[in-house]
Amino acid sequence: KKANEVKKAALAQRVNLVLNDVKAEVETALANDVRTLVLNVDIGADSKASQQVLNAVKKIAPDMAFMGISEEEQGSGGKLLAFALVPDPLVDAGLKADEWIRSTLEVCGGRGGGRPGNAQGQAPECSDVDAVIAASKSFAEGNISVEA
Repeated sequence: KKANEVKKAALAQRVNLVLNDVKAEVETALANDVRTLVLNVDIGADSKASQQVLNAVKKIAPDMAFMGISEEEQGSGGKLLAFALVPDPLVDAGLKADEWIRSTLEVCGGRGGGRPGNAQGQAPECSDVDAVIAASKSFAEGNISVEA
């Protein structure tokens, strides 16, 4: 029980640090008029923590589509969590969070689902996180119609 509490406290601390990084990245992206952002987020594939990240992004950049990708252990090739948020104007423009998650995780045999505005998924193992991030970025860029 004690070990679990220590682990939880360590994760909470890590999530706070990560949230600061994410906020800084999102603010930079906003300043550069970026409409879609994909980040490797070090939250240990924790879905509760992913919700905190999404809430922070939504608060700072309500019009930005965001995908967070998190490994259970950085560089382990193990479990991978992906979570996405797509605001309505971008959903209307053709980017749907559930399709974005599926396409992103396809690279490493993962699955996911959700709604057009909000989705998540995971892969049991992933040896190449950079490939997953690249796939995610190209899907997002390729699925927003230019007029939007």
